[in-house]
Amino acid sequence: MANTSENETLATSLSAKLEKSKGLVLTVGAIVLVLVAAVLVFATVRAKSISNGIERVDSISYALTNESEELSDSDIAARQNKALEELVSLGDKSGIVGLRANMLIAEIKFAQKNYEEARSAWLKAANLNKKAYTASVCFFNAALCSEELNDSENAIAYYKLASEDENFLLIDHALFSLGRVNETAQKYEEAKETYQKLYDLHSTSNWGLLAKSRLIALKAAGNIQ
Repeated sequence: MANTSENETLATSLSAKLEKSKGLVLTVGAIVLVLVAAVLVFATVRAKSISNGIERVDSISYALTNESEELSDSDIAARQNKALEELVSLGDKSGIVGLRANMLIAEIKFAQKNYEEARSAWLKAANLNKKAYTASVCFFNAALCSEELNDSENAIAYYKLASEDENFLLIDHALFSLGRVNETAQKYEEAKETYQKLYDLHSTSNWGLLAKSRLIALKAAGNIQ
């Protein structure tokens, strides 16, 4: 009898533990389902937010440029200022929306000859996604702004960043500009290295041929060996 009673007690205890374990598994499963649902909802909402943001940037760009060739300078300026006001909040966003917004801000600021703020916007866009193809475009334009600001050091730095992207469509232009700014800054060895790199890369392109001519000119002037 004692053994039977003990076995029943043990069975009851094991059954109770299994029931508790089953309840725990079900509870964890329910939590996982809730989390998955929450992630899906978040992803959907975020995707919609990104889509809306991109549409907003495109809408602002269209309003800025639509039939602008028929506008007076004052009307163009008014459009630019309106666009900048609408882009402020979008420019603070992360990801593709912030990137697109800051590139448009930079274009407007450059057109207004506000090169300092244009450069800041280009760099902000570049740093939002340094792996995107747009990063080299942004660094190249930041270098252009630096030249307008007579800031050769930063022009060199940003042209260098742009030229390091082998897939950049304007890599020849970026390399020649890097060599040219180095030459202007009397950094002749750096200019020589860059011009030579460009010529070795694309010896038959217009930029490559220009690089070769600069190497000849620098050597003739005694600035390089």
